[in-house]
Amino acid sequence: MTSCTRFVGAAGALAKAGNSLCLASRPYSSLALRDYQHECIDRCLESISQGRRRIGVSLATGGGKTVIFSNLIDRLRRESGKSGYRTLILVHRRELAQQACRVLQAFFPGLNFQIEMGNYKCDINSADVVVASVQSLIRRLERYDPSCIDLIIIDEAHHAAAKSYLRILEHFKANHKDSILPVVGFSATFERADNKALSAVIDEIVYHRGILEMIDDKWLCEGRFTTVSVSLDLSDVAVTGSDFNIDGLSKVVNTKEVNKVVLQTYLQKRDLHKLRSTLLFGCDIKHIETLHSLFVKHGVNAQYVTGKTRQSERDAIVEDFKRGRIEVLMNCGVFTEGTDIPNVDSILLCRPTKSRSLLVQMIGRGLRLHHSKKHCHIIDFVGASTVGVVSFPTLAGVEAVSTGLDEATLQDLKAIKDEIVAKQLEAERKVLAEKEAESLLKRQFRDLMKSANAFDLTLTTYKDFKSFYQQMAATNGSQEQDWGSEKGKEIRLFRDSSYPWVQFAKDAWGMPLDAGHHLRIYRESREASRPSTYVLKLYKELPYKVRSELGIRYKPLTVKSSTDLSAVVASVENIVQELTEGTSPRPKNFTKYASWRHTPATPKQTALLKSKILGHISKSGSKSEQLQATDIDKFLGSVTKGDVSNVLFATSLAPVYPIKSLCKIISLRTKS
Repeated sequence: MTSCTRFVGAAGALAKAGNSLCLASRPYSSLALRDYQHECIDRCLESISQGRRRIGVSLATGGGKTVIFSNLIDRLRRESGKSGYRTLILVHRRELAQQACRVLQAFFPGLNFQIEMGNYKCDINSADVVVASVQSLIRRLERYDPSCIDLIIIDEAHHAAAKSYLRILEHFKANHKDSILPVVGFSATFERADNKALSAVIDEIVYHRGILEMIDDKWLCEGRFTTVSVSLDLSDVAVTGSDFNIDGLSKVVNTKEVNKVVLQTYLQKRDLHKLRSTLLFGCDIKHIETLHSLFVKHGVNAQYVTGKTRQSERDAIVEDFKRGRIEVLMNCGVFTEGTDIPNVDSILLCRPTKSRSLLVQMIGRGLRLHHSKKHCHIIDFVGASTVGVVSFPTLAGVEAVSTGLDEATLQDLKAIKDEIVAKQLEAERKVLAEKEAESLLKRQFRDLMKSANAFDLTLTTYKDFKSFYQQMAATNGSQEQDWGSEKGKEIRLFRDSSYPWVQFAKDAWGMPLDAGHHLRIYRESREASRPSTYVLKLYKELPYKVRSELGIRYKPLTVKSSTDLSAVVASVENIVQELTEGTSPRPKNFTKYASWRHTPATPKQTALLKSKILGHISKSGSKSEQLQATDIDKFLGSVTKGDVSNVLFATSLAPVYPIKSLCKIISLRTKS
């Protein structure tokens, strides 16, 4: 074993052949903390001072969690007034240990920080900070007196429910909420693939800042999300834990037809946007090797890394990628955590997943700020709206979908896609024929109702249970042929729009602007043989005095009329740009991703919404709309300010229809 007496002065000594810990220098914004990083540290200190000992910090990938916990360590060390204050940082990957050491060295060069990992065995008594691999520490616990550690930091804490972490916490008597020793866990995703409860490690999340807020505040770059539907039949792929079994998944995804779609889509996007640094996520080693061979055959400078790649070779490949010597870097399960490659300007998601946390980790690799890009192109090849992509709406939008592959797809690519879709439709018809039983339909409906947002569901109408189920199945990709219908296009465009459209009548949608002004889209009646016409109108609210004199509240102005709903919806962007142009110091965010929309509704707001629901029920007298107060309260317990704002705006335009639609959704959820 190698004993490292002082890590900051022994970086060279650690560069042992075949087992180096690279500490390449990296600037940290003149060592200045961002406002939210200060806030996070203060929140942790406050919680610890109030006696909460096992706390968590939820921070989007790219938010600088290593910077935060390095400075938190220093604050707690100084405030303790204790000489020999010692911190243990638990990591599960070599890259995370490297990152922790780089940041500590940059911020606090005077600290003695040491490594407990593999061949490196620290001198505990002289260390201020011990950065330990969980896999190594679990075998060396006898060297550590439980009283020698004053603080435990857990990096990527969503792994901390594993037995190895619990055994370490037990050794230091920090495996219960009354622990004297503070334990602070950091993660971008406090969710586990195996569904084990993190409550055994973390009692409370004291700070959260997600991707939505980070992009909105310009700390992460904007994402441009494109879906390329290859209509994979995943119905027979087994599920392990809460995600697809990798072996079964690879057999479905790794086909000649799908891989050709991936290649040609990349070539088109590369030429269109001058992409230079693309990160590709595949299913398994065989999938990555097949894609690599195909890309190289077509002249793409690509490389790949798997869990079997030697560490020295992996480091060299990553460094070449960072320096622009490699166009496409492929991997399977290697770069989801602990990897900082900010120059990534596009991500190819070739691995379907049911795991929201995995999806966050993969997408997060491309959202770091970098001088070489304005945004990151995220291209999904699996139509993943059914497996969690809808959790990240700021990375999608009508513009990204309609102006990317839809307009630039090669004819041979379309032919391949049509062939795959045709095969999938045939398979789905057989499956649906076998699953006509009402009991199965209800089970699928219950699953759908658990995951769907009730306010999004009000964007569509339905006649009965079966038609409702079929429409919602279409919005989740399982009936893709319905997208060609008028109803399918409406559902998709309004659902995927970045603006908060609400349906206030059977053939009408609206969205609010500033100062009482708003937009409406009407679907005008048509003959059976002709398509509908959609009309976009701007409604300007008149001053109160003028309203009183004229007896009208709004002055309507027709902006656009077309049979193409996508063109009508897209024209809204120009109106919003005109409204925000020249505003200072910061333009108003009119999108449905504005951070305020995702905060919980206030008691006053929920009380107002409840009164509207109860008022409608008492007036309607319909048995189908008789809801129990407990059902309404349960529903209102999860609504946000954005949800309430949508309903109140819709009722200002049409008082009955929005509340009636909402009551139907609450009723169906209650029954399911």
